[in-house]
Amino acid sequence: MKELLSNSVIIINKPCGPISHEVTTLVKKILGVNRSGHAGTLDPQVSGVLPVALGRATKLLQYLASRDKTYVCLIKFKNILSKEEIEKVFEKFTGEITQTPPRISAVKKVPRKRRIYHIKIIEVNGRFALFEARVDAGTYIRTLCEDIGKMVGGARMEELRRIAVGKITEKEAFTLQDLTDAVWLWKEKNDESELRKMLKPPEEFIKLKKIFIKENAIPNLLSGAQLMRH
Repeated sequence: MKELLSNSVIIINKPCGPISHEVTTLVKKILGVNRSGHAGTLDPQVSGVLPVALGRATKLLQYLASRDKTYVCLIKFKNILSKEEIEKVFEKFTGEITQTPPRISAVKKVPRKRRIYHIKIIEVNGRFALFEARVDAGTYIRTLCEDIGKMVGGARMEELRRIAVGKITEKEAFTLQDLTDAVWLWKEKNDESELRKMLKPPEEFIKLKKIFIKENAIPNLLSGAQLMRH
């Protein structure tokens, strides 16, 4: 357990309300660890999959944050549109698009290319449409809704939930209450089983080629020796 707390990733089901940094800080306090970080910021009013790394695993967050994201979004149109009309405008935003980050974002406000892998309608009801979208990392769904609206007389994002980061889905996510209960079991009942289900080694989520180093080579590598493959 000590090793997991110093080098692991937990997938949190972020609730609406707190910012991602607040959720990450809560995870750190609940577990009593010294360092934590998250991959892929979610706005306060957005819920869903938030990978949180602990200890040494925080150095690997870039490999999680750079993955594509999948969202379920509720969009409200200014005018009532048919399902066919909505599908046609969605088709125009499938593929590579140019998007400028919103004013409230922390990144530079310059146009940039992003890929929309798919936009699928789930349900249409009056001026509302529920859809699923898989997009490049760094795509702003709120801006996507506004840009779609410019083609049909106006639209805005009403609700948003992230259901996947790469292949990590919401089925693998745990609530803060789940985590609190698991820590109570561990500390009060000496039962680690539930907590071990949540804390996973980072390599379970980061699928990269691995290099295995002989133990007697480690001191030389730490001293700056070059890594050679045989």
